[in-house]
Amino acid sequence: MTFLKGRHILWLLVPATFVVAFLWDKSVEQKPDFIQADNNPDYYLVNTSTLEFDVQGQRTRKFTSEKTSHFNDLMITRLQAPKFEMISTEKPWQITADTATNNELSEQLELAGNVEIKLTPKSQNPSMTLTMPKLKVDFTTQTAFTDTTVELNNGIFRQTAKGMNADLRNNTIEFKSQVVSEEL
Repeated sequence: MTFLKGRHILWLLVPATFVVAFLWDKSVEQKPDFIQADNNPDYYLVNTSTLEFDVQGQRTRKFTSEKTSHFNDLMITRLQAPKFEMISTEKPWQITADTATNNELSEQLELAGNVEIKLTPKSQNPSMTLTMPKLKVDFTTQTAFTDTTVELNNGIFRQTAKGMNADLRNNTIEFKSQVVSEEL
C-alpha cells in the first residue's frame, strides 16, 4: 500500500491543473477578420438620375451621378461626379463636385473636391458661381454650410471669405469671416 500512498493526491492535481489553467486564461477570443463594408457596397449604379417631388407633385430636387454606391450597413450612399439641383421658381441652385456622401441617418449630403454652386436667376441679373473645396447640405433644414475658403464670382465682382451659411429656401448666402470684395 505504500505504492498508492500519495498518488491519489497526484491524480487530483492533474485535473485541477487543467481547470486552473482554463480559468486563468483571460485572452479575448479572436474574431474573424472580415472585409470592411467600405469595400463592398450592397449595390452600385452607373449614370443615374433621380427626381424628387413635393406633395403637390412639383419637382424639388434632381440628382445625377456617374456612379452611385450604396452601403446598407453604414447607411450611406457615395456618389462620383454628382450634380445636384434645387429647383426653385426664383433661383435654381446647381451644385457639382468630384464626390459626395449622403448620410441617410442625418439627411446630410457632404460634397468634396471642386464644389461649385451656380445660381441662375430668371431675371436679367448675371448668374453667380460659388466655389469651395467642401460643402455640407442639410435637407431637413434646407441649408448648406462650410468652414473652408469660399469664392463668389458673377463676372462683375469677386468675393472671397472663410466659411459660409446658405439658406436654400430663401436663396440667401451669409459669409462667416475674412470677407474680401474686389471689382473685376
